[in-house]
Amino acid sequence: MKKKVIGIAALLAAAAAIFFAYRVFSAKSSASNAVEAYNAAVREYNAAIAPFNEAASGIADANNTLQGVLDAAQAVLDKGEKAYEPDTQDELESAVKKAGKAFAEVPVQIDPLEEQALPVSFSTKELAQHEAETALNAVGEAREKIPDVPDVPDYKKELDAVRTAQKKYEDSVQKLANVTSPPDSFVMERVEKIKTVAAAEAVTADNDPNGLLGKNGGYIGCVYFLDERVDRDLLPQEAFAKEHKKAAEDGDDAGSESSEEAAASAGTEESSSDDAADSTGAAQSSEAAASAGTAESSEQAEAQAGTTAGSEAAESAGTEAASNETAASTGTEAASGESASTAAAAEETAAPENPSGTAAVKENNIDVVMIGTAGGGAVEVFATEEEAKNRAEYIAFFDGSVMEAGPCLVEGTCVIRASRHLEAEDQQKLLREVRDALLSVEE
Repeated sequence: MKKKVIGIAALLAAAAAIFFAYRVFSAKSSASNAVEAYNAAVREYNAAIAPFNEAASGIADANNTLQGVLDAAQAVLDKGEKAYEPDTQDELESAVKKAGKAFAEVPVQIDPLEEQALPVSFSTKELAQHEAETALNAVGEAREKIPDVPDVPDYKKELDAVRTAQKKYEDSVQKLANVTSPPDSFVMERVEKIKTVAAAEAVTADNDPNGLLGKNGGYIGCVYFLDERVDRDLLPQEAFAKEHKKAAEDGDDAGSESSEEAAASAGTEESSSDDAADSTGAAQSSEAAASAGTAESSEQAEAQAGTTAGSEAAESAGTEAASNETAASTGTEAASGESASTAAAAEETAAPENPSGTAAVKENNIDVVMIGTAGGGAVEVFATEEEAKNRAEYIAFFDGSVMEAGPCLVEGTCVIRASRHLEAEDQQKLLREVRDALLSVEE
């Protein structure tokens, strides 16, 4: 009997164990299926929201790029720098304002769902199953509410407009800086890029022909340049050292030397009339020049006497001017015997191509400052625009007179001048070329 009881108990225990094992397996299987179904739905949901989130991120990136360009442009505007063309500042401000209205709203990204893991404890498997089944329903509802994928804005038009306007404004600011009290080195570098300019040289306190350098109302810098289109026979020949060196090596007799000196002297006097107005000082106004009276008449008479070799104004200079004209003509005729050698030397010193500035001056031994504006032109640099304009007005006061030194124009604080020996068309072309060279903004 006792054995029978033990047997029954063993059977019951085995049945209980089997039943428990079945429940464990069944619960595990159900929970596993529920969790896997939920995780599958989560993966599909996360894949479904990915395009929306990518678009939202793209919109944010596009907005950041546009904002960065606007911030950079505004930083440039905030400096308040004056531009050569004031309209460029207005154009940039308008482009920034218009682009600022193009921003698209950045949607809030949808948070992805996390997958569940099957619990190890038997006591939580049924709970995990229940939670997984409930969550699965929620995933289905959430997927139906996923919004449409928004379009990522293309701000290329706005970006190009702002960048282009900013470049134009910055270039215009640089242009104005280029003609606002530029150093001589900058002026020489730019002038020497002009094809017809053979040499250039900056004025110093020791060789300033006008005595205006650093003076009150005078220029703070001045660069003379030699233009190859100017007939060098009209220029002071002692400025071309090679010509005189060649003449000496050829063994010219004393009479020839005297004739050459006479011709050079006539050229010097003629050249000096170009800057006769300069020597009186930039601070002197046109009204003061008009009231100079006897002194001005004296300058005119002297200029007439000096320019008789190449000016028709001597006809009104009286007997004395006519006498000077005869003397100058005699000197010119005496020098004509050496015209061949002089022409050859002039050709030697001429530069068919634009040489490299200071090197050209040293190589050809040409005293460009001595020649002055007559040789091609000059760029006079002043501290203020007002002083530059006063200087231009003073030079223009002598237009039409025997003391006319050639045309000029004002750019910023620079007075650009051209030789009176150039044709009118070439004068204006040269003034434009020098202006454009100074204003040029290098990339």
